[in-house]
Amino acid sequence: MPTTLASVGHIAEAVERIAPLTLAEEWDNCGLQVGDPAAEVSRVLVALTPLPEVFEEAEEKGADFLLFHHPLVFRPIKNLNTASYPGDLLARAIRSDLAVYAAHTSYDAAPAGVSAALAEALGLSGPLGVVAPRGALRKLVVFVPEEDVDTVAHALAAAGAGVIGDYTECTFRMRGIGTFRGGDETNPYLGERGRLEMVDEIRLETVVPAHAVARAKEAATAAHPYEEAAMDVYPVEGFPEGCGYGRLGALPEPLTSGELRERVAGSLGFQARLVADSGRRIEWIAVLGGSG
Repeated sequence: MPTTLASVGHIAEAVERIAPLTLAEEWDNCGLQVGDPAAEVSRVLVALTPLPEVFEEAEEKGADFLLFHHPLVFRPIKNLNTASYPGDLLARAIRSDLAVYAAHTSYDAAPAGVSAALAEALGLSGPLGVVAPRGALRKLVVFVPEEDVDTVAHALAAAGAGVIGDYTECTFRMRGIGTFRGGDETNPYLGERGRLEMVDEIRLETVVPAHAVARAKEAATAAHPYEEAAMDVYPVEGFPEGCGYGRLGALPEPLTSGELRERVAGSLGFQARLVADSGRRIEWIAVLGGSG
């Protein structure tokens, strides 16, 4: 039985579920930089920075999707000099049919991004605070027959809606009466076309990160029994849970500055530098990936 390969677009979509492009800084250039979204992918190579040796490794190993943290192209290109960076690597990617994707500040600010990985490596306990929150929050409201409300609520939760702090599947539900009159070409789930119907419905509302709204609406629509689901989305104050730069958390036990330096070096695998009062015991620390 033939194996169906993922496409460039499918892999890009999967990356963006982890590192939404809406979390990227305006000056940054995240996303697919080279490649045909419809092209098939057999192997993915992950690297920090686009360098010639990475492209060489991709060609040797048969990788056709390069996932970088740092973008190959930061700014708009006015001309393409293939004898120097980045034009040489752009030309190489096109000649070798390599897709190039960058998840830079989009991943720095992601809930499971760079700072979250640092916090996990150091054993920080939660709930972890976000040092500099980022992103936007929305409220999604959908009106559902009572017998289907749990199905729609579960679909929304699976799409990333309803997260407040350490709580998931957070919703508010209120009974009401919905009215509608189906046109000649409709096939109403309840009642008959051409007649004004009044049906018992539940107003189901939940919070959803702005970057997940399209996914949440699609999930709610697929789970909803109506031909046309009534749905509202509007902005609310606040930030999506876990989105932003840096994490703040507690160490498993207070450490001296020397002990903390040893923990950092042992956890991250390099010689750490630390500026601190040698007599002070440290319990709460903030970690921040990138240049700060």
